[in-house]
Amino acid sequence: MILRVVLAVALTAALLSAATPAMAEAGVDRADSAMDRQLGALASDLGAMVGTDDPTAGRGARHVTELRLPDRSLTSAAVTRVRFATREGVAVASWRVGDERTGHTRLAGVPVRAVGGGTLTLREPGTHRLAFELRSRSGDPVLRVARLGGERDA
Repeated sequence: MILRVVLAVALTAALLSAATPAMAEAGVDRADSAMDRQLGALASDLGAMVGTDDPTAGRGARHVTELRLPDRSLTSAAVTRVRFATREGVAVASWRVGDERTGHTRLAGVPVRAVGGGTLTLREPGTHRLAFELRSRSGDPVLRVARLGGERDA
């Protein structure tokens, strides 16, 4: 009887050790796909706004969106960072899943700046409401991004 219990425990441990890396990789893939899908839809919306609306010095074209950063769970890895920045003159969103994988998406063909200047970085899991406005800065179009709710960069 004791031999059967020991054998069952050893077999279960071996199966878990073989399956755990595959489950972890599937969680990373799931979180990465979720961010790619959300930011791809945002890129489509922002591209349409930049392509059809004129930038203004004050309030003008505005797009409000919600992004959900997955937290670590049994089925998903955590997204530990989403950053909105300008790279080579265009708006880009980049994200990090856990400590190992980073992805990025081109959002629009114009620069992006946070309300206070520079980049906007999200680090907390959960849903974040963001507002993007098409503004004119020194005669050039720029996307201005702000977190709704009055919070600063985290």
